[in-house]
Amino acid sequence: MKFIIGICDDEKLQVKVNGLYIKEIAERNHWELSLIPFNSGKGVMEYLQTKKLDVLFLDIDLGNESGIGVAEKLAAKYPELVVIFITGHREFANDAFDVDAMGYIVKPVDEKKMERVLKKTLAHIEAIRSKQPSDTVVITVDNLKKKILQNEILYIERQQTKSIIFLKGKEYGVYETITALAERLTTDFIRISQSYIVNKAIIAGIEGNSVILKNGLELPIGRTYRKTVLEAYYQNK
Repeated sequence: MKFIIGICDDEKLQVKVNGLYIKEIAERNHWELSLIPFNSGKGVMEYLQTKKLDVLFLDIDLGNESGIGVAEKLAAKYPELVVIFITGHREFANDAFDVDAMGYIVKPVDEKKMERVLKKTLAHIEAIRSKQPSDTVVITVDNLKKKILQNEILYIERQQTKSIIFLKGKEYGVYETITALAERLTTDFIRISQSYIVNKAIIAGIEGNSVILKNGLELPIGRTYRKTVLEAYYQNK
């Protein structure tokens, strides 16, 4: 199984050094991968218009750009892309996980930590690739596996370190990122912001910057998600 990995840093030397680390790790683990270098978030966005990345190692400080801002745009447009931050700014860790980053590596890079994060990431991607479409989703609640029907899910909300899955009359809190859950759901669901995924079947309408559910609940649409949400909603009308 081949993986395409991007490295984005405004310092070309850092791109080269991190690329060497990744190549050494790949050789030890017998992974087949391609490395694509970038020096700006803009370069990443332009590349993804016609090509694909599985993983992106992204610096937070990109000179005139914010890596956090770049990650938010990528999450909205390419939810399957896994982002791992590499940065000298330890204080931005909470912001990094707010955009569902798979990992956060502080410079100078510890190769062993990079290897652990990359192993977890590629295993996650392999699991997604091998999964078959299903009308159910398996979640872990209180250390127990539970299978629920996808069409019973109303919406999912990210709350700090947990994702809350709302069904009619009940809810489940799971320690899984909202992005990981989105990848396991069918196309009957739509991500409307960094914090919400909604079952299209229960959308009653859109008013301003909110999605109105059939139970009367209003959920905010994220600015970078608005175009995608409107297109998906009106295509189903």
